[in-house]
Amino acid sequence: MKEKLIGIGAGAKLSGLSERTLRYWESLGLIKPVRLPSGHRKFSKPMIKKIIAIKEILEKYNLRINDLITSSKFLQDELLKEKVDSPDVFDLNIALDSQIYERAKKAGKLHPLSGLPDSLYIRQEIERRLDEDYKIAVCYVDMKDFKYYNKRYGYEKGDAVIKFLASLIHDVVKENGDKEDIAGHIGGDNFVIITSHEKYNKVCSELIKSFDLLIEQHYEKEDRDKGYIVNYTRRGEEIRTAVMILSVSVVWNIRRKLTHYAEVADIAQELKSYAQKFPKSEFVVDRRSD
Repeated sequence: MKEKLIGIGAGAKLSGLSERTLRYWESLGLIKPVRLPSGHRKFSKPMIKKIIAIKEILEKYNLRINDLITSSKFLQDELLKEKVDSPDVFDLNIALDSQIYERAKKAGKLHPLSGLPDSLYIRQEIERRLDEDYKIAVCYVDMKDFKYYNKRYGYEKGDAVIKFLASLIHDVVKENGDKEDIAGHIGGDNFVIITSHEKYNKVCSELIKSFDLLIEQHYEKEDRDKGYIVNYTRRGEEIRTAVMILSVSVVWNIRRKLTHYAEVADIAQELKSYAQKFPKSEFVVDRRSD
């Protein structure tokens, strides 16, 4: 028997939301009504149940819809996640809630996996701020030994960790940075934060603290108990790697004049080699002058 579908007006009435709200949630990618050739939206019974479940969560925990979408704290709450029957609700791969991300979205410059501004957008934004003589601190973030995590757990779980880190970076920047600060995803496990020289210390410190607190949840209990994961080379040799840590390289234009994105990227690469020598999550700052 073919499932009965209802229109947006009836869907709004059943869910207790306005048609405008339902259209907004659709624009975020949070709900996906059936679109008929005529352009009309139709809602299934499971979709209405999902909408009501989301509404109840927002009301119970006094959240905005964007808090539900982007909050890494919410993403880590298993009890809340059980209240919604679809994991798609917790996918960060949707529009975020600031003008910066809206501009990146309209320009088609959001990374497809994380939903954060991509490498092209980040490059253009860094060059724009350098051209306009902004005093900035550019923080390059990556996870040490992520490739071994991917090898041990597979690409699906690897992607989940990427999304987790993207959400975490977004939240930390939003809570500790300035309004115009940007969190971007330049590819793989590499992220960039554009902030100010006044804010980078707080942003990096909070990011590392939160990451170290939460990352073990992405490991199986056996590996958490051991404190490392095991992989093997083609020759059958065992490789042990500890739980992932963050390496953050901070490049700023306080002590030296920077004029091009390539300069920033080159300095960050030098710092990365140094930062990854530490046995724990750490951020290092380029303090050299002209």
